[in-house]
Amino acid sequence: MRNEAANGPVACPGCQTRENVPVAEAQTDRGERREDLTTKLTPAPKGSDNGCLHVIEGILLALVAALAGQYFAEERDLPWLTTVGIVVAVLIVVATIAIVRSEARDARRAQDGVARATALTAEARFCYTCQGVFYPSGHPSPGTVTPEQFRQHVQTAVGHASSDRP
Repeated sequence: MRNEAANGPVACPGCQTRENVPVAEAQTDRGERREDLTTKLTPAPKGSDNGCLHVIEGILLALVAALAGQYFAEERDLPWLTTVGIVVAVLIVVATIAIVRSEARDARRAQDGVARATALTAEARFCYTCQGVFYPSGHPSPGTVTPEQFRQHVQTAVGHASSDRP
């Protein structure tokens, strides 16, 4: 069944009623919006656009380390401190590059997870009578599942381990 066909009244496989809506539109009895089962799974990466700022910070710290090594080498007449300052500066630059690459990789992973979660939940519907979630087409789950089971299924599908999230 295509998503367009699932937007109208669809019989719930658990209770056979037609009192259901797409998961993202589900409301509680008090009229409050239910917890969105999609966006809670893969939060937007925090600070993922700070790569340039991290590079600047790393270069400044490396420069300070190198200059401190040179200053104390001249101040205390210990020429080996210049070498120590340069080695520390190189290590800071390498660590900065590793951090920026890791953050970029995490941001790509989170974006991919949001896309997979959105695709997985596009057809899912919430039944008010059963208080469960089902797919009108029967794929990937043929019956009704609890919202917690649905959330765990989506988390697993997008790459989150069930122990990583509350």
